Amino acid sequence: MDKNLTINDIAKLAGVSVRTVSRVLNHDPKVKRSTRELVQKVIDETGFEANILARGLRAKRTNTLIVFVAQHEDHYWGAFHNEILSEMMKEAKRRNYRLVISSSSAENYKDDVNDGFYMLKHGMADGAVMFDIMKGDPRTAYLRKKKIPFVIIGKDLDYFDTSYVDLDNRYAGFLGAQYLVSKGRKRIAFLVGNEEFNNNPDRAAGFFEFFQTREAMEKNAVGKAITGVGSIRAAYEKSRMLLTGPADERPDAIFVSGDERALGAYRAIQELGLKIPDDVAVMGIDNIRMGEYYHPPITTIDQSIPAFVENAFDILFKQLENGSHGRRVLITPVIKERGSV
Repeated sequence: MDKNLTINDIAKLAGVSVRTVSRVLNHDPKVKRSTRELVQKVIDETGFEANILARGLRAKRTNTLIVFVAQHEDHYWGAFHNEILSEMMKEAKRRNYRLVISSSSAENYKDDVNDGFYMLKHGMADGAVMFDIMKGDPRTAYLRKKKIPFVIIGKDLDYFDTSYVDLDNRYAGFLGAQYLVSKGRKRIAFLVGNEEFNNNPDRAAGFFEFFQTREAMEKNAVGKAITGVGSIRAAYEKSRMLLTGPADERPDAIFVSGDERALGAYRAIQELGLKIPDDVAVMGIDNIRMGEYYHPPITTIDQSIPAFVENAFDILFKQLENGSHGRRVLITPVIKERGSV
């Protein structure tokens, strides 16, 4: 293999234009099959490898996106993140883009050469998707300052013109409480994640909002929210604590802000010799696939992963094409009834 081969050399050997070779390298579906096969044969025979960075610099486009996932309780992502990232990978590939997943911390992102921000800073990526930002998140300020296209999965509370896609978290908290009370539950505990992430205060606020309604008061229903429950272990420990407390305060329903964490509640209930849903109902948020295989299958609030991905990519690619900003989408939560309530 001649390491000095250029795209111009491949074009000459194949008897086609440089633009045609470029289109083959970028998997342009409009290239004729016979032409594609001819160019690919020359590439294979010469062992030519395109310099992705150089190609991107010439075109002012790298066809690469960075997805930033923040840390939660010593882990960067869970089952919900896995499912949405998998869907994003498929959509990026459909649009002929690469997706690079970067663990990211709001505290030291600029000093970490392994953080995807290094790629953005040096022009090795075109844009970004940000998960789970915090209030006052410096990464958002950085992307705005550098005029880098980005979209947030979650809500931005600091700027009026950033783009994001989020679940209507306030309504999700309200809807979960309303549903459990409609099923005859009187004492509901809501286990919510860490308050520094923007979605959790909204979910707690919506939950408490329901208990101020006439419907809740007429049924003598009460709700308690416990924040900082950001892991399966924390959900297990809090559930045991609640279920072994004073008899008149023990919940008859545990609403968990995340299906994966609800596994902790399941274990605590079963260890104490109680049954789901006879003694204690359990409800989650996310509608992850594994939830169908809990015993019993978990009733949950679906936040439509396909809708998240479709909207986020539409917003981001409009920014890449024409620099438009400020589009915000809220996904409406929907209850998925199963056997745990």
